[in-house]
Amino acid sequence: MDWFAAALLSAVGLSAQALVYQRLQKHYAINTYMTYAWLGATVILTALYLRPVHLDAVARNIVPLVLSGLSSMAGNYAYNRAIRLQGNIGYVEAIMAWRLVLTYVYSLIMLGAAFEPLRLAGMILVIAGVLAVSGAWRMKSSDVKVAWLSWALLGGFFFALLSIFARFANDDGVSGEISIIVVLLVAGIGFLGGAIAEKSSLKIRFAHIHLIIAVIVCAVIGNAAQFVSYEKAPNLAYAIAVDNSRIIILFLVGIMLVSQSWSRAKAIGIALTFGGILLLA
Repeated sequence: MDWFAAALLSAVGLSAQALVYQRLQKHYAINTYMTYAWLGATVILTALYLRPVHLDAVARNIVPLVLSGLSSMAGNYAYNRAIRLQGNIGYVEAIMAWRLVLTYVYSLIMLGAAFEPLRLAGMILVIAGVLAVSGAWRMKSSDVKVAWLSWALLGGFFFALLSIFARFANDDGVSGEISIIVVLLVAGIGFLGGAIAEKSSLKIRFAHIHLIIAVIVCAVIGNAAQFVSYEKAPNLAYAIAVDNSRIIILFLVGIMLVSQSWSRAKAIGIALTFGGILLLA
């Protein structure tokens, strides 16, 4: 699978994951359901991909992989806090898009990525489309709260670090499928420790078992595809920009489930996003 197809698959998987997060956080603490999501996905991905031949490269890159895992834990915690405080996931996703700037500059300077005007234009179109579809470009002052905004900015920062540390390990021989296993394991243990520290119950009610299974499946598909795109993309920001198109998926789901309304700005935003994705491709 090339980086572009992986990024598209990641957008679908992580969109579904975000929707399941919103359902779960009505009933459980963040650390509780994230423990199941991440450790459950770790078990499945380990069975699918990890073999003894991979262990040397993992051991050689254990520091960046652990740092990537800690960044994943911090980023996902911040993201969940943000969407708990701000019901419009689109607003949160739009603010977190600032990580594109960090990863783009990093890729140019540290990875020696080529400056490609057309793909840069595509990335800008995706950002503009996300802002238009989410309505973030015309947020009212009453919508802008320091609490959720701070968590969204922090989440974007840690997700940028997550991709940077993962790519460092990728360039030294650790594939995307293997690096995500270590990252999920480290983050999952962190969430478990957080649940124990805050004395959150780890018991899942039978009525919500299907949600736990769903979030694990989404974590497997979305995160594995995301890390493959990080590994293979010529510039990290390109993969993240395509992945950010999930705001379109979330908007369309919102139309079907909660009767969100169309507007000219949102239609233009969808067109801009697809145009940007085509340029990135």
